[in-house]
Amino acid sequence: MENEIKILKDFVEGIITPKDFEKVLFENTKLQELLLDDTLKLQNTYIGNSTIFLYLVEQKIQSIGGQLNAQGAVQLFLTKKGISFKKYEKYSDDYGLILDSQPKYINTDLDFIEKYILPAEANKSKSEFKKEMKDRFSALFKYQTKPPKWIQSPNWIIKNNKPLFFLGQFEIKNCDIFHDDGAVYLFVDEKTGEIETVKQFY
Repeated sequence: MENEIKILKDFVEGIITPKDFEKVLFENTKLQELLLDDTLKLQNTYIGNSTIFLYLVEQKIQSIGGQLNAQGAVQLFLTKKGISFKKYEKYSDDYGLILDSQPKYINTDLDFIEKYILPAEANKSKSEFKKEMKDRFSALFKYQTKPPKWIQSPNWIIKNNKPLFFLGQFEIKNCDIFHDDGAVYLFVDEKTGEIETVKQFY
């Protein structure tokens, strides 16, 4: 299993790409057998009662979130086996840069971000990358006067992969219909004129 351990270390250390790791993960039966080890005591980790292999095959390893999750799972495996490694930081750095670029009033998923927000060119400085991301968020998540001030987690409505236009929010206070105070957030589909709402309560 020495070769398989090297593959795992090389992935965690950024020596092989997520694409190459995903390929070998599905082709190398010895690697699969190694990662199917159910004696690692993973119950108190985010893997739970599963195995590292089953967790990995559920990931989109070539996506930003997937490569970070996969790296974390392989790190966990190596740590449990007492194998030392030097973590490749780019995956977590890229993820952190995306979080920093996303306005606080937006909390969309990584699949949407990768498809519609990420700059096409990879060779950009961090400041250029961040500026282009912020510009793309502003262009897609439009509002009338102010962005939503969410009571709970951001819940901007997206339909057919397009964020709706935010019209505004209205306070709910001492209303007989609702038990709690809160707010109604109004969004409009610019194509159809259809209005949709989100309700949040304290």
